[in-house]
Amino acid sequence: MMPDVRRRAGPALVALSAAGLLAAGLVLLPGCGRPPGLSDEKDGGRDKGKPWEAAGRRLQKDAEVGAVRTALAGLNSELPGAPTAPRPAALAPDAEAKLAALVPLSAEDRAEIRPAAFSPHDAVYVAECLLFRDAAQSLAVPAGPGPTPEQEAADRADLAFAWVCRQVYLNPWLVPAGDGRVQASALPPTHVLRRGYGSGLERMYVFLALLQQSGLDGCLVGPPDAGDKPAGFVATGGPDGKQVLSGSPRGPFWAAGVRVGNDVRLYDPWRGVPFPAPLSALRANPDAHKGWFEAKENVSGVTADDARKAAAFLAVPVNSLAPRMATLEGQLKADLGARVSVDPEALRAAFPDPKPAFWNPPADRFAYGRTARVFLPSEDGGSDRAPPGPGRLYESFLRAQLPAEVFQPPPELRDSEGAANRMIAAIAGTYLGAFYNPPNPREGIARGQFQDAARDLVARQDQFSRGLERLRNTPDADAQVRAWAEKGRELYGEVGLAALPGRPPGDRAAAEAAVENHWRANALVVQLMVDRVAAEVGLAEATLLLARCKHEQAERAQAAADRAGGADAGAARKDAADAWVAARAAWRTYAEWSRSQAGFPGRAAYVQGLTARAEQFGKGG
Repeated sequence: MMPDVRRRAGPALVALSAAGLLAAGLVLLPGCGRPPGLSDEKDGGRDKGKPWEAAGRRLQKDAEVGAVRTALAGLNSELPGAPTAPRPAALAPDAEAKLAALVPLSAEDRAEIRPAAFSPHDAVYVAECLLFRDAAQSLAVPAGPGPTPEQEAADRADLAFAWVCRQVYLNPWLVPAGDGRVQASALPPTHVLRRGYGSGLERMYVFLALLQQSGLDGCLVGPPDAGDKPAGFVATGGPDGKQVLSGSPRGPFWAAGVRVGNDVRLYDPWRGVPFPAPLSALRANPDAHKGWFEAKENVSGVTADDARKAAAFLAVPVNSLAPRMATLEGQLKADLGARVSVDPEALRAAFPDPKPAFWNPPADRFAYGRTARVFLPSEDGGSDRAPPGPGRLYESFLRAQLPAEVFQPPPELRDSEGAANRMIAAIAGTYLGAFYNPPNPREGIARGQFQDAARDLVARQDQFSRGLERLRNTPDADAQVRAWAEKGRELYGEVGLAALPGRPPGDRAAAEAAVENHWRANALVVQLMVDRVAAEVGLAEATLLLARCKHEQAERAQAAADRAGGADAGAARKDAADAWVAARAAWRTYAEWSRSQAGFPGRAAYVQGLTARAEQFGKGG
């Protein structure tokens, strides 16, 4: 379980908003993130009167959410003035009733998919599709000689599932559920990827998103009554202070499935491997696989009786059901290369009997179909209208990305709350700016953009190495920090005194200006305080991600070698061997820094598994 950052940080630090975290860090270290692409005025002029062509050009140039938002906003504004251009239609009342009879929908879901105009959340959804489109394309490997269509589909699904398990290590993130309880969250696939860890169900969510862009039909598998079960299990505090689970610790589902021909191939997201038999065989004779269910690796607790009663359920993003998405996909198929529209009737009909039902419990904020919309603040395309602060799940999520060290203010500042909070915001902003702000290295790796990601990560290594170098080359750093902190306490004290009743109105403004000047005039000392906290953990994170980048390159090369035949086989095997040697060296380098990241539960076992695989394949180098 992820350590509770709010409890660890203390009440004063909980008030730090995401905007404050990011702004403080980017002031200190400009250039940590690149802004999302905006519309190109030249393209807009060239395609005036051709809104679909203009949108296609924009999306070809930039797949980040900001660019998608600009492209869809352009369609909303330009299509009414282009009478010959195809226009999206609203969801008609009879079609809405028919859809709701098939897919459970909340009132908010219906309001989201009903309009003809593209919604703010459409940009988030389409950007996620483009991210997983790139991931699917990077995993595409030419089939070996002579596979049947079913074998080829199973191989593609296996590669996709293995990729998901490499991107997301197991560590469920628990959030408050009221009355002293906590609930396992199930966040949107994009944000699970950015975080790099999650629950078994979140692995399934990422898998479903990848399957959609891979042209494969995915499903979730659980008991027959899972259709109205919420996504996350709930835990409550017992008399001994330990957490007591209410319901299954795995949530409503124990497997993800992929339709292969007229059957469903099953995957265990906790073990990270396929089940030993497809769904039909497992239902018919689960006792034939008694060893599978009794093995200690069966951490989800699924039983042979569960398998005998297994039912498949379909889950799709709510926005994919809007008629406007079908128009978007049809008009921009060549430009997008992504599947953004889902026909729920056709998807259900493709599965073998008994036909699966759709899972989207209307009251569940973490259901796959709506989790992204409910999770995000309204200004980011979501429906969360809570004011900025700890009440937002998204901001709790941002804080959970940060190493524990970030929330420990420099000891010299611990008796000055204002200075300590501002310093923590600066350190957090530096870290988030380096590793989280999109486009970020994690997403570059996920997209298969390995060269760009590696260059970015080497730059991050240099950035944080310079911080360590500054500390080594400043022998009186501690004395400078103490002097700065002593003056800072005095100035922050003046701000407090100036706010007392009876003081002239201008006193507070003057005191606050003196505080600002103290921060800006002593930027080097401030940077040293940032370096003391962020340099080592930042260098460790950059080194970890660089090892992951090299590892993914090796996995692609190995997949190509496994499927190569004839004259190409020898060269493919050599490429794979060289790539594994590079991955092994990268993991060995990370081992020197891994102690800096002990505060992330589950990461050590994850790294150990990938390192062992690289050692195995790279031993010939």
